Parts: sequence; structure tokens; C-alpha cells
Amino acid sequence: MQLSPRLLRVLAILLAALPPRCCAGHHADSSSTVAGDRPSPPCSPADRAALLGFKAGVAVDTTGILATWAGGDCCGAWEGVTCDAATGRVVALQLEAPKAEVGRHYMQGVLSASLGGLEFLEALVVRDMARIAGAIPAALARLTRLRQLYLEGNMLSGAIPRSLALLRSLQYLSLAGNRLDGQLPPELGAVSGLEQINVARNRLSGAVPPSYENLSRLAYLDLGSNLFSGAVPGFLGQLKNMALVDLSNNSFSGEIPASLCTLRSLTDLSLSHNKLGGQIPTQMGTLRSLNSLAMDGNMLVGPIPASLLGLQKLWYLNLSGNGLSGPLPTGAGIALPSMVSMDLSRNRLTGDIGQLLRSLSVNRTSPQIVLAQKLEHLDVSENKIAGALPDLARGAGLRWLDISGNAIGGQIPSSISKLSGLERLDMSRNRVRGTIPASMAEMVRLRWLDLSRNELVGRIPDNFTRLTGVRHASFRGNKLCGQIPQARPFNLFRAAAYAHNLCLCGKPLPACRKIW
Repeated sequence: MQLSPRLLRVLAILLAALPPRCCAGHHADSSSTVAGDRPSPPCSPADRAALLGFKAGVAVDTTGILATWAGGDCCGAWEGVTCDAATGRVVALQLEAPKAEVGRHYMQGVLSASLGGLEFLEALVVRDMARIAGAIPAALARLTRLRQLYLEGNMLSGAIPRSLALLRSLQYLSLAGNRLDGQLPPELGAVSGLEQINVARNRLSGAVPPSYENLSRLAYLDLGSNLFSGAVPGFLGQLKNMALVDLSNNSFSGEIPASLCTLRSLTDLSLSHNKLGGQIPTQMGTLRSLNSLAMDGNMLVGPIPASLLGLQKLWYLNLSGNGLSGPLPTGAGIALPSMVSMDLSRNRLTGDIGQLLRSLSVNRTSPQIVLAQKLEHLDVSENKIAGALPDLARGAGLRWLDISGNAIGGQIPSSISKLSGLERLDMSRNRVRGTIPASMAEMVRLRWLDLSRNELVGRIPDNFTRLTGVRHASFRGNKLCGQIPQARPFNLFRAAAYAHNLCLCGKPLPACRKIW
């Protein structure tokens, strides 16, 4: 029978979608063959007993996975079990809760020490089971062929066993999202093949062991959301394969080591919410591969290095909640062409808001600002920025603009309506004067509008009745007068949203006199 081209394409897609051979084997059932017509052997009795030991340690299983663990051949229809077709030995155990209906699918029980009997195991994954508790069995150290150990999203507690250092074939280790405590085992520094360590969202403490400088292949280090302390290890700069470093939400202190700036493959760096001080190393502008840089919630001081604006691949920058000072970096040429989200809020930065926006413009020769379509979030609130908003030619991609709590003056340009994708606009607590442009009624995607505590005069434009999607608005503390737009949602906001003006009237305030 000749297969149609369409059917051949479908078969090719299905074959490409099959999972790769895990470790040295593949899932085998009773119909699979080896070396021609010779049937695959059933799973090893020792492996079957080890798996049943795990099943016995699970009191409740709402995932339905363990219900398939019946019959004599665990290499047949036992979900999550992968065998080597030539030997019948279990080479992978992958148990993951279904993503749908989060919270309803879980396993309640413990990790049985019997798993240490799966001597040919190369991958062990017990992920997002939520109620697998107790300690990590020291018996897992017997799995000398293990390359992948993922025990994420459970309720495991106690210390990370030092005996895991005996897993000399281990490449990927993730124990994230548990209740582990104690310190990182220094012995893991001897597992030279480790490429990933993820212990985020636990209760681990202490310093990063100096022995980890020997992990020359390490590319992914996530220690976020723990209780780690001490200095950020300078030896991280020696690990040239490093692509991700996340030390956020800990108690690391001291200065940011300049050695981090030698990691040419680094794409993601997060040092957020620690106790780091000193200045941002000027050498950070050499991290040409950087996509994401987060250092918010520290005690950093000094200027923002102008070299950061040369990072062509940077799409996320968060330096908020520090003590940074000096002028906003403006750079030369097209600055940050890949930028999606920039947050410089809650610092002591000075400079001109117009110059900052011009540095983010894709057309420096035009007198009007043309913001890149990629830019979605810009927050420079709570600084000492001055100047006036410039004319805008385009910026439909921007969804969040917060310039509140500065010293910005001038008038609101009517071209602000070019920010047609804006959902949140906060210009409160500045020195903005003049009237509110009626063109702002074209910004129909607005959900949050705050123009409070400025020097605005005139009326709230009647055509604001078109802004039906606004859920929060405040005009308080200006010099506005006239009737509030008498339509939803503006006539339903609390009176406080219009307080401390000259003579606003109409619901929710008292009715206007006939003169209005």
C-alpha cells in the first residue's frame, strides 16, 4: 500500500514528537522485540519490588498514575516507568502531577528508600506531587548511574543528604519547592559533572560552599527564596559555562563581585531582595548575552552605569528599591533595543524624563518619540526626575507607564493618546500643569488612571465617558473645575477620587449649580 504524502507528513510529525531515548533505553511493552523477533525481557524482579516499595509508601494518589502499576511486568503499562528494552532494567522513573486542575492531583506519602534498589536508574523525577513528605532517602546514593534527579514541588523536609555526592554521574539536580533546611552539602563540589543545581524555595541557610568552585560545568544555579547569607561567591566568575544565576530573596551581603562580569554566556542574573551594597560594577555592560537583570530590593548606591544601555539583548531590567542616585543613563545610539520591561522606581535618580524616553526611541532623528513596539512596562516612580513629557509619535506596545512621585512638570501632550495600548498610567505627585487633553479618551484600554496631586486646571473632558474600562481613577489634589463625566465608571468612583480641587461637581460629589 502506498502512503499519501499527507499521511507521511503526519507520521513524521508524530515520530518527531516522541520523547527522546531516556538514558540508554526506551519504554518496552510485551510486544517489543530486540534483535529481530526476540521478545524483550520482562522487568527485573528486583526493580519491580523497588517500585512496589515506593507505591506502598504512598497512602493517597489522586493522579491515577499508581493505579496502572499492576501486573507482573513493570515494563509494560506502568505509567512513568521506562525500561531498557534489551535488559528489562528500569532506567527512568518520571512521576509528574497533571497540570490541569492544580491542587486536585497529588500523591500523599513518602519517598521510599526502596528506590535505591533501582541500580540501573538514570533519571528520577517526582515533580509537583505536593504532599510527598519526609526526608530525602540516603539510599538514593546507591543510584550510581543517575544523571537526573528532580524532586521538585513536594513537601520534602530535613537536610540535603551529603551522600548525594556519591552520585558521580549526576548532571541535573533540582530539589526546588520543598521544605528542606540546613546547609548546602560541601561534598557536592566533588560531583564534577553537575550542570544544574536548583534548590529554590526551601529553607536552606548558610553560605555557598567554597568547594563549588570545582563545578566547572555548572550552567544553572538557582538558590532563590531561601535563607542563604554571606557574600556572593566571587568564584562564580570562574564557571565559564554559567547561563543562569538566581540568588534572589536571601540575605546575601557585601558588594556585587566584578568577577560576575566575566561570564560571557550569562543570560539571566537575579540578585533581588538581598542586603547587597556598594555600586553596580561598570563592567556589567560587557555581559553581551544578558537577557534579564534584576537587582531590586537591595542597598545599592551610586549611578546606573551607562554601559548597561549597550546590552542589545537585555529585555528585562529591574533596579528598583535601592539608593541609586545621579542622572538617568541616556547613552548614545539606539539604547536597549530589546527592552520589554524597565523598572527604576524607588531610588534617588535625577535627570530629564524626556531624555530617558528619547534614549528608548527607535528614531533619534525625529523630534517626536517613537517607542519600540517591544517596550511594555516602564516604571521610574519615586525618584527626583524632572523635565516634561515630550511629544510622542508611536508607542502602542506600552502597557504600563508610571512616572509618579517625581518633579516632572510641563503639560500633558495631546500626543499621549499615541500610547493606545496603555492599561496603567500614573502621573500622580508631580508638577504637571495645564489642562487634561481630550485626546486621552482615545486610550480605551486604560484600566488605571492617576493624575492626582498635580497642578492641572480646567475640566475633566466630557468624552472620558468612552473610557468604560477604567477600574481606578484619581484626580484629587489639582485645580480642576466643572462637572465630572456623568457616566460609568466616573460617576461611581468614591468622592475621594475628586477631592481637593477648585470646583468639581456632579456624582459622586454634590450636584452642579445651573451655571454648569
